[in-house]
Amino acid sequence: MRTILIAALLLSSSAALAQQPQPPDEPADSRAVQAFIDKATAPCESKPAQTCVDLGWQFAVAQPKQGMTLADLNTLRRRLGAWYEWHKAELPPRARGSIAFGLLLADGMGMDRLHAAFDANGDGKVTQRELLADVKLDRRPLGEVLADPAAVDRAGLAQRLGLPPSLTEGLFQRPPSQHSH
Repeated sequence: MRTILIAALLLSSSAALAQQPQPPDEPADSRAVQAFIDKATAPCESKPAQTCVDLGWQFAVAQPKQGMTLADLNTLRRRLGAWYEWHKAELPPRARGSIAFGLLLADGMGMDRLHAAFDANGDGKVTQRELLADVKLDRRPLGEVLADPAAVDRAGLAQRLGLPPSLTEGLFQRPPSQHSH
């Protein structure tokens, strides 16, 4: 789902924001996302992709074994939006733009349509398998998997979402390494 991909973007682009002190006036939804980032950044950067997916699933889904409901997706979107509004000034320009673009696309589609695009069996719940139908996870960290065109059927994902492939392509570009010069 677009918002799950946004969460992955957050993790891959916000390592600098991990373990930042949280001001007391930060909205609860933003604090929840920041706590998730603080917990998940290190494992998502170093562990196999499934580890990061599982952490995100636990954060985003009220009943993980049941699957993601539309209510879960709406809550996730609200939380990500609150976090973005609170932290966008601290983000590098490319990350800020990518996250804003992903949120805009999600909002343009609507959460109900976005959820339905992944609910392959129409039961009102999206499983991890349904969510990752266009992604081949392996032993690499999630950011590396999502950046690899061979691991993500980007055309299939665009088709699933009813979007031109060029709109989804930008979400999978990995930000430049913080260690490159």
